[in-house]
Amino acid sequence: MSLERSFGLQWRLAVILLAVGAGSSLAALAVYWIGVYFGLSLPISFGLGLGAGILIGLTGAVIGSMITRSAKLRLWEAGRMASRIARGDYGARLVTGPDDEVGWLEEQLNQMAGQLETAVGSLRELAEQNRRLGEEAGRGAALEERMRLARDLHDTVNQQLFVLAMRTAAVKRRLEQLGGKAASLAPEMNSLEELASQAHNQIRELILQIRLVALEKEGLGAALKDYLKNVAEREDWSVTDRVELSVRPDDQIGENLFRIAQEALNNICKHAAAKNVEVKLIQDKNNIRLSISDDGAGFDLKSPIRPTAVGLSGIHERAAAIGGRVDVNSSPGRGTEFTVLVSLKCEGSVYK
Repeated sequence: MSLERSFGLQWRLAVILLAVGAGSSLAALAVYWIGVYFGLSLPISFGLGLGAGILIGLTGAVIGSMITRSAKLRLWEAGRMASRIARGDYGARLVTGPDDEVGWLEEQLNQMAGQLETAVGSLRELAEQNRRLGEEAGRGAALEERMRLARDLHDTVNQQLFVLAMRTAAVKRRLEQLGGKAASLAPEMNSLEELASQAHNQIRELILQIRLVALEKEGLGAALKDYLKNVAEREDWSVTDRVELSVRPDDQIGENLFRIAQEALNNICKHAAAKNVEVKLIQDKNNIRLSISDDGAGFDLKSPIRPTAVGLSGIHERAAAIGGRVDVNSSPGRGTEFTVLVSLKCEGSVYK
């Protein structure tokens, strides 16, 4: 402990009071004896001694008042700092004064503020980590629910529709063998068989759309390649596959690009009557480019979009959500090409 800390404010004030008391008494006596020595009368000598004692006492009082005022101002500053800390201003600090009791209090307040600032920073980091963990847990729960729903659809509705299609075909063959009036039911059985087959294909497509396990585990490139293979086999397309398996953007970009590809391929299935389809997915240092083209019916870009044609508007909305741009090139009888360009440099940027 330093000399200043040991000889603190309390002792300094005590010493000043003792010194003032002793000094004023000695000064009064000294002046009194000097007056007597030089032949002054006793009343005058006494008055001079009394005045000297009072002057020394006033000087000591002024010094003591200055010391106590300084301590009082420092205590006020300490109180203001405590109020700022209570309001959440943990960056507040005091300029420490002399190494005394108040100085020790100032040091302790500064240390407390520093510890609180560190603790609050750690709590904020922990809260942010908990938020991210909560989001990841939510995504995991959503993925698990999608997988459960896909399994249930596959094990129930999909199997039942398959059995319905097979039994309808069997009944149709029996009716054809019976001939006569039973043969008149053949058109209705054909329609029923086609309806069952369409429902079976649609439920398989729905399962493929829900169950994005490859996207979650292997990334966008692998998921798109797997999905394209299934759709091409179902639709009997000739496919040019230029999908890079190494393309694995973050979750938001990956899922939106996958849904865009799904919608574009679905439009080809419904409207294009295409035989040849080309899909490209490439990534460089700054961009991801998704391109899907076909040799189908195409359409007139200048024609107004039908209110029910939500596919194209959905593609634009998903691209905008990840800062991308969609280019569409099409004309009647010459097929269609969709190109989506997404920047990896700046979130939310749109290419011009």
